[in-house]
Parts: sequence; structure tokens; C-alpha cells
Amino acid sequence: MSGNQPCCAAAQLRYLVVGGQRIAIAQLDEILKTAEAASSGGENAVRSELLRLVKIYNYVPAPAEKVYGDALLAEYLARKGGGRVTGSGGMGK
Repeated sequence: MSGNQPCCAAAQLRYLVVGGQRIAIAQLDEILKTAEAASSGGENAVRSELLRLVKIYNYVPAPAEKVYGDALLAEYLARKGGGRVTGSGGMGK
């Protein structure tokens, strides 16, 4: 650590409300950008890709996968300006 800057992944933590709990998610900004590639497959594809990417950097308890997926998709959509994912599995705005 140099000066006031955190080392490693600590600099990449963002918080997300998952199932009513505020959870730190490592690499969230990068995950949300990367998941854009799955948008042509619709909401289910984006949700699956978001969850897959989050699990690379974060522990996600198996019973909580649905609420994590829902929270991640909601954050993804909010950052895109709301609405729905368009594509073969989405419903459009």
C-alpha cells in the first residue's frame, strides 16, 4: 500500500444491496462492463453471465444465487438507464 491508496482488489470493491444486505462485491464495475457482451441473449443470459463473473472474484452461497442474480441484474439495468435487456430473451424497454 502506498500513501492513502488501498492495495490489490480493495480498490475495486463496490457495494450492492443483495437480499436486503449491503454486500461488498470485488470487481463489480468491470463485471458490469464485461457482461454487456451477453446482452443480445436477453435478461436470463445477462443474469447468468453477471453471476458467473461475480463468482470468479467473490463467494456466493448457492442458496443466495437467485437474489445475487436479481440484484446484479437490477444494478446492470440501473447503470444502463433502466428498462429491460433487449435481445432474444428480453422484453425490451
